[in-house]
Amino acid sequence: MKGSTTGSRLLGVILVAASLLFFAWSFSYGGMAGFVPLVLAFPTVVLAALCLAGERYPAIMSAFEVSLEDVLAGAATGEHDVEESEAQEGPKAGELKLIVRMFVWFGVFGVLVFISGFYISTLLFAVFFTRYQGRIGWPGTVFITALALGFFYFIFEETLAVDLFAGVIFGAFIPPL
Repeated sequence: MKGSTTGSRLLGVILVAASLLFFAWSFSYGGMAGFVPLVLAFPTVVLAALCLAGERYPAIMSAFEVSLEDVLAGAATGEHDVEESEAQEGPKAGELKLIVRMFVWFGVFGVLVFISGFYISTLLFAVFFTRYQGRIGWPGTVFITALALGFFYFIFEETLAVDLFAGVIFGAFIPPL
């Protein structure tokens, strides 16, 4: 597996497993509630499996001119030069640290959703993530946050008529697991 790293394969396997889990769970929800995780999980499974296959068989990914390893390396270093990252072999510096950092960000988001609800959590997460992880200026941060909130509101509230979790501090019912 020349050029492939353990970190990118681990991330791909975790992404495929989590997406398959959400895909399977989507059939247990009643009405239109199962539609959202199904629509999100299916393309995620397909794309993550494609990335995993591309790590093993590079000819697959050469059709798309992308590699999960290049994406992780570029995100870790803030660089976007593919030729430079292709010249290096072996594990990229900071790749595992970046993966752990992403899981911490999304773990914090999950805790925020539980405590304060989806919309407040999305607002806080989008602002902090774009400012500190993405290093985006305030105009971009405001735009991305407004876009995310508007997208979620339109899809869930207006289109699907689904009330998102309000958070325990607002008296939301905690569903049994």
